[in-house]
Amino acid sequence: MAKNKTRSSKTSSQAKPKTETKSTSPKASDKKKDVLYQIITRRDSGVLKAYITFTYRVFHPKVTARMVLYGLLILAPGFVVKAQALKIILWVLGGLVVLLGLFRQYISLALTKKTDEDYRNGTGFVYEFTQNDASFFRDGELTAYSRYKDIDAVFYDEEYYYLSLASRDFFVIPMDRFTIGDPSTFGDFMYKRCKKVCRWIPARFSNKLKKMRSQRAIAREQMKK
Repeated sequence: MAKNKTRSSKTSSQAKPKTETKSTSPKASDKKKDVLYQIITRRDSGVLKAYITFTYRVFHPKVTARMVLYGLLILAPGFVVKAQALKIILWVLGGLVVLLGLFRQYISLALTKKTDEDYRNGTGFVYEFTQNDASFFRDGELTAYSRYKDIDAVFYDEEYYYLSLASRDFFVIPMDRFTIGDPSTFGDFMYKRCKKVCRWIPARFSNKLKKMRSQRAIAREQMKK
């Protein structure tokens, strides 16, 4: 008699089910903080010029007037002296000092363009502000991070905001390059977060006159009190 061979086969119901392991780690999007203000910019001619003229207005406000005055004082004797050679020297030297005082920001801009690597490479910058901190990126890499208490000063003019950090970093923020948030409310937001008054440093001559008039009016009111 032939022996019957029994085949042992496992049914699908008997097979062990495959267990899928799900990752419990939070997604990157969950980790990302809510950005209230974001600025995407580049170090172009406008930003460089804004930085240079701002530093002159804030840190060296009287240098231009002094240089023009010194140049005129050098020029003036040239109209009196009789020696032709000395007259020419005084006029040339005085004229150069006056021109240097009037156009020094443009001279600095031209020199900076030649030496600034970020300007020549068209480096991109992204500035992000959340409820608790500010992050500054250069070509996608974090270069500066600050809690609001570490921000020393906030300034603004007709087209830019300027931030000075305790780490000696300084950032120029164009108002027309906000991709998240309203630039008109940025000054109030910074005051609430870092408790620093956003100081108005106008660039236009007409606005400078308005600021001077308002400061004089405030001074008169305080004297009356």
